[in-house]
Amino acid sequence: MNTNIYSVHGIEIWAEDTELVTEVIVDEAISEAQSIYEKIHNNSTKLSNQVIHHFVIPKIQELCFNNNNLSNVIIELSKKDHYTFRHCIGVAVISFLIGKWLGLNEEELNDLSIAGLLHDLGKTRIPDSILKKAGKLSAEEFAEMKRHTQWGYEMVKNLPGLTEQQALVALQHHEREDGSGYPFGIYGDKITYFSKIVAVADVFHTMISERVYKKPVSLYQVFQEIYQRAFGLFDPLIVQCFITNIMTRMIGDSVLLSDGRVARIIKLHPDDLINPLVEYQGQYYDLRQSKNKILGFASNH
Repeated sequence: MNTNIYSVHGIEIWAEDTELVTEVIVDEAISEAQSIYEKIHNNSTKLSNQVIHHFVIPKIQELCFNNNNLSNVIIELSKKDHYTFRHCIGVAVISFLIGKWLGLNEEELNDLSIAGLLHDLGKTRIPDSILKKAGKLSAEEFAEMKRHTQWGYEMVKNLPGLTEQQALVALQHHEREDGSGYPFGIYGDKITYFSKIVAVADVFHTMISERVYKKPVSLYQVFQEIYQRAFGLFDPLIVQCFITNIMTRMIGDSVLLSDGRVARIIKLHPDDLINPLVEYQGQYYDLRQSKNKILGFASNH
C-alpha cells in the first residue's frame, strides 16, 4: 500500500491506513462545510461558487476517486459527531457518486456536489430547539422545519455564481415522485434531476447515520426501504443505479450480519442485490435463503 502524507491543522501525518486517511479527509471536509455554512448564515462574507468549489470539491473528489474502499468512506460519513455538517458532506459525496455512476460530466458533478453540500442551508434559520429535538416534532414544529427548503432556496440563489438548478435542490430535496413531499407537493418531471439525486443521497445518509438519540438503520433495511420506495417516492432509475453500484463495490468487503458474524461478500444476485452470497470461515451462505441479513460494514483489518 502506498504511504500518503496528509496535513491536518498544519501538522503532517503519514498514513498507510486507508481508514485513517479517510477519517482525516472527512474531518477536513466537515470543518470546511461548517465554516461555509457559518459565513453564509452570518453574512460575514459573500461566498461565491468559486470559493466553495476551491475548498470543498477537492475533498469530495479525494473521497470519491482516490479512496479505493467505499466502505471506509460510508462508515466515516455515518458517525454521530458533528452530524449537521457530516450530513452535508455525506450528501455531497453520495450525490457525486450517484451522478458519476449516472454518467454526468465533470462540471455537472461539481455543480451537483455543491448543491448537495448546500441542500440544508436553510436549516441555519431553524431554532436548535427544533433541529436537535430528540422526540417527534409537533405539527407546529414540523411546519417550521419544512420552511428550511424555501429559506435554503433564497439563500443559495443569492450566492454569487450558483445556479437556479442548485437553488432548486435546496427547495425540492424533500419533494417526492408521487407528490407526497414538501414544500409544494410537486411530482414527476416537475422535480429537477439534481433534486431527485440529492433526495436519494439525503435519505440514505440520514438512515445510515448514528445520532445521539438514534441508532443507525441496518444497511439491508436501508437498501430495502429505498428500493421499495423506488416506484413511489424516488426515481427508480436513480435508485437502481445507486444500489447496483454500491453493492458491486462491496464485493470482497467484510460485512456484519444480523447474527453477529462478520462475513465477506462473494457474489451478487442480479435479481436480489441486497441479499448476496457471503463467505464465513470457509462456508458459503446465500442470504436469499436466510433470515440473516447485512447489518452494516465491518472493518477490513
